[in-house]
Amino acid sequence: MVALLGTACGGGKKQQQQAAMMGMMKATVVAQEVVPASYTVHSQFPATLTAHDEVAIRSDVTGYLSGIKVKDGSMVKKGQPLYEIDKSRYVAAYGQVAATQQQAEADLAQKEKDYERYKTLLEHDAISRQTVDQAYTAVMTSKANLAAAKAAVARAGTDVNHAVIRAPVSGSIGIVQIKVGDIVNAGQTLINTLVNEHPIFADFDVPQASIPQFLRIQKGQGDEKFFLKFTNGETYGEQGKIQAINNIVDPQTGTIRVRLVFENKDNQLKSGMSGVVVMQYATPATQVAIPAKAIVETLSETSVMTLTKDNVVQPVHITPGPVADTMLIVESGLKAGDRIIVEGLQKVRPGDTVNVAGPGTPATPPAGKH
Repeated sequence: MVALLGTACGGGKKQQQQAAMMGMMKATVVAQEVVPASYTVHSQFPATLTAHDEVAIRSDVTGYLSGIKVKDGSMVKKGQPLYEIDKSRYVAAYGQVAATQQQAEADLAQKEKDYERYKTLLEHDAISRQTVDQAYTAVMTSKANLAAAKAAVARAGTDVNHAVIRAPVSGSIGIVQIKVGDIVNAGQTLINTLVNEHPIFADFDVPQASIPQFLRIQKGQGDEKFFLKFTNGETYGEQGKIQAINNIVDPQTGTIRVRLVFENKDNQLKSGMSGVVVMQYATPATQVAIPAKAIVETLSETSVMTLTKDNVVQPVHITPGPVADTMLIVESGLKAGDRIIVEGLQKVRPGDTVNVAGPGTPATPPAGKH
């Protein structure tokens, strides 16, 4: 009996010692309280610049290039002659169909005279009704022939006119792709490219969840501003405005295309350039944000480690938003007053009871945020 009591007492002391050691072995972390505030957010989207007009210059008639009317890289106006295709064959074809039209006109005039004379004779019963009907048919046939001749003349005239290639829009002409004497095949040979970059567009894709926000911006609601950042880190001086939002969501990527318009008075922006669209806006004063270093990311979710009032570690799944400086906007998952672990994450696991270094200062917005 005594031995049993001694063992029990010895066991109790050992458990107390183990408990004391475990208390001393608790991990120490730094916690931070979640405090709502207003943040300036800079969301970034890869973008590609597109000219207001970009036209591939091709001929719709075939022939060899006989003349170049403009210098490469020059500014041209709509309707200005650019290039000339040899038009001798088209002029000859025009003369032939013009002669055919004259013949058709003369034939119709004769047929109409015959028809009028036959009608007069029919009134005096000097000719059969069948002869008059045949004369009328001849008149209608001649009119149809004349109409076909006129259409041929119009087409031939178009060929002659289109042998001179004119600027379809005003803009900057590029570098010519062929030389005088080269054969130009109708609708195939690329002669040059004409672009109008005043203004210029910036196209980028946003997640479909952002559609309501961008529709609101398009209606002029909100204080969002758009800037264009170049690949060297510099920012273009002019702000952009939403020109259009596409009418379909890409089912492969789950994104929708947005088009901004930028003024390009100094020709600094060129079609085809890559850049980054920066959307800047201020959040409401009730916005929750946390330091980016508090994030725990896995393949399936994004979470943070919170502390209960008893300093027990509990993971909480969050929906992250854009980054505001060193703070991450949290769309859902946290509320004001929650305590999150910001340092010592690698030393704890869910369910652990931890020591908190200091009282845990509230999460305050970075300098300049209010």
